[in-house]
Amino acid sequence: MAKGTKKRKIRRSVALLNLSVSMLILSSFLYLCSALFLRSYNNSLSTQAQEISRQIAVLELQNDAVSVEIAKLASADRVDEIAANNGLSRNSSNVISITNGENGD
Repeated sequence: MAKGTKKRKIRRSVALLNLSVSMLILSSFLYLCSALFLRSYNNSLSTQAQEISRQIAVLELQNDAVSVEIAKLASADRVDEIAANNGLSRNSSNVISITNGENGD
């Protein structure tokens, strides 16, 4: 009986060793696959971030240009000129100046 139990123990240890090696190979393969996927995904996210940064810069430039145009179109001199061209004049008694809420005292 001693020989039978030894053979069983050897078979079990060989089976356990095969299972361990198989799990090691599988986990190594999965690690490599996930590392490649994550690297590719990281590159993709980096590219998207750069594209969004570029779009932000373009939009900021457009916003600055529009702000300058708004300031030019809303100037008091331009309003006076358009009013004069249409036969209107400024009545000084009807002019109200609004400040930022700060007193000049």
